[in-house]
Amino acid sequence: MPPTASQHAILKAAAQFRDILKYHGVMPRKHALAFPESDLSALVDRGLLEWAEFTYGCGKELRGVRITPEGMHLLDESAAPAEEAEPSELAYEHMLILQDVFHFSRMPRYRRMMPAKKAQTYISSDLEDLLNRGYVLKMKLKVEGERTLKGFVISAKGERALKKAGLDS
Repeated sequence: MPPTASQHAILKAAAQFRDILKYHGVMPRKHALAFPESDLSALVDRGLLEWAEFTYGCGKELRGVRITPEGMHLLDESAAPAEEAEPSELAYEHMLILQDVFHFSRMPRYRRMMPAKKAQTYISSDLEDLLNRGYVLKMKLKVEGERTLKGFVISAKGERALKKAGLDS
């Protein structure tokens, strides 16, 4: 039996947490509570999701659901191969900004984001265009003992655009 629309949304959300190192591929319980409990339990019973719990050395616990290989397989099968309709191709300047944000998002020194001060070197209208179109996301990070850090990270849509252009390395 194929999953309902609500169950499909849960599988998709759990799959997005799979690549987040901070959560070890687990969608935290606080995020899972946004979905109906009956749908979550139905997916766990079908073996598409599993409950996971991590305890860190400091005593902190992470509880949540993780997508199973069967769930990923079902999600991949149901994914529509249709090409996303984009209003226009990105300009060369946009691709350069995306590439820089991509590389800053991989640097631990800058807390895996491009600092807002570094982004000021770009033409503001180009960066705003990428923000409005969903290729780049704004980020605020409150670090204990430090001030609030502001910056930008690349979205999944931006990574797909770089990959499509062959600039993701």
